[in-house]
Amino acid sequence: MIPMKKLLTSALLLIFLSSFSFVGAQSIQTGVEFYEEGNYERALRIFEDLDSPQAHLFAGKSYFGLNNFLKAKYYLNLINESDSDIYYEAKYTIALSDFQLKNYPAALDAAYELNQETLRSSLSLDVYNFYDQLIGFLSLEQRLQAFKESKHDGVRFDLMEYAVGKVDLSSARAIFKAYTNSVLEQPQSQVDAIEQMLSDSTAYQRRYNPGQYPVAPNGIAYNIGVVLPEFDSNSPQYEISQHIYFGIQLAVEEFNSENSNKKIFLTYKNSESASSSISGIVNDFKLNHQTDAIIGPLYSETAIELSEYAEKYRIPMLTPLANSDEINLYRNYTFQLNPTFGMQGTRMAQYAVQTLGFDTVAVIAEKGSLGEPSAVAFRDELRRLGGEVVWYFVDDFASGGYNISEYVQNFNPEVDTLFNYKIDAVYAPFTGNISETLINTLLTNLEAIGSDMTILGSEKWEALNTRLNQLTDNPVYYTRTLDLNEDRQQVRDFKKAFRLRFETDPNEFAFVGYDAASVILETLLKVQNPVYLREGLKEISHYNGLITNISFEGGHINKEVRVYRVQN
Repeated sequence: MIPMKKLLTSALLLIFLSSFSFVGAQSIQTGVEFYEEGNYERALRIFEDLDSPQAHLFAGKSYFGLNNFLKAKYYLNLINESDSDIYYEAKYTIALSDFQLKNYPAALDAAYELNQETLRSSLSLDVYNFYDQLIGFLSLEQRLQAFKESKHDGVRFDLMEYAVGKVDLSSARAIFKAYTNSVLEQPQSQVDAIEQMLSDSTAYQRRYNPGQYPVAPNGIAYNIGVVLPEFDSNSPQYEISQHIYFGIQLAVEEFNSENSNKKIFLTYKNSESASSSISGIVNDFKLNHQTDAIIGPLYSETAIELSEYAEKYRIPMLTPLANSDEINLYRNYTFQLNPTFGMQGTRMAQYAVQTLGFDTVAVIAEKGSLGEPSAVAFRDELRRLGGEVVWYFVDDFASGGYNISEYVQNFNPEVDTLFNYKIDAVYAPFTGNISETLINTLLTNLEAIGSDMTILGSEKWEALNTRLNQLTDNPVYYTRTLDLNEDRQQVRDFKKAFRLRFETDPNEFAFVGYDAASVILETLLKVQNPVYLREGLKEISHYNGLITNISFEGGHINKEVRVYRVQN
């Protein structure tokens, strides 16, 4: 939250206390001590029982410390101008509260009004810096909204003047026109200078810097919602959610310790709660927590539902594990950390053509399985790159008892007169519980036809690395989305920090949670204003996480898919 200087010096506090009875003075002093310790709940028990400007001030500041900005404003608004010693501090805290509530016009107006007053030097500098930083912090949309809603022409001028050189020329001309058309008393010399600059498009382009993000006011608080299912402690899935959240929590704690002028607050919601629907969860995030980003949920079905509300409220959502290709359909605010099966197929096609030099490939996958979108994406990308898919079998293998011999026979050029050339590889993205059966059947049939073609597969093929007695002579390549290098110093440091913090060893899901949170936090550091978070995430390329690399590169699905060869 925005840090407020302790403006009440000991001498000033003595003045306050002198107006109370001995018991009342002691109560105020005790409450202030709790407040300065950060024990806001205990401080409130005292201040809410007292009816005085001083108690109202500290009640408001205590609620501010608890991120309850509406209640903070309620108590602070009880203080009027006759309480001159504390009125200005109360009004400044109201401005800070409106900023945290993203009520930027009100925050600007309050700070502007305070700047017109004769204040104590310490508060005056704080207010001036806050107002100046907030003027520069706003996006174009937020700037226009504040321009329309502000009560002061001076604020409108500052909003317009700062936009010059920061927004495109047409937008700058539009806001300048709005200012000159709506304000009667204008600083004419400054207005003339701006008008001259806007009339020279060449000069304006030299000043315009479109790639520059704003700087946030000191002490900005970002709010991140976490949506994960809760499991019974005896459930095998219990540690999945628990460790993802622990990883997120550790990343946030590190961020808060390293950034004195910025803070992250987490709000957790159980996606499987019987008392809360997905719509209720997101509405609570939006209305009560001013949530800037959401991490979760765990499963694709829930992610599809939640993404609709993330889109509605324009809250970027990052799913740590859900990788269904349906999540991102027509969604602008949903990002998938775990590459989809379609992305895995696309990456394998690129590897086949660009690295292995293949141009003639067969595809076999089970219809209705998660491997089907991989097969479709592989086929489309291979053709785009100039390759040829000579056989494409995506069928219901269950109806035939998972006997795929009749399909594999077609890969032998000796039994088909249509193809008199050798197939370089077969792409077999088998998934699910039946994948081992399909893998063994494919290997047996390739051996039967004497084929040494390369096999391209899904992550299920990785198991061959630990089953030496079943290794084939055929080269086998497979995709992998998570990869933990135990030798990296960052990984060792994370394990140590995790054990110290949670008294247990991290599993792979802890690393996933840490990477998910870290990529959001580092993007917030870059863009400052959370309204640019979606844009910042789309720009990410080759981000090196602990267990996954991340590249969105203008899209919403992580494109970082590794390809490995099974070692014989």
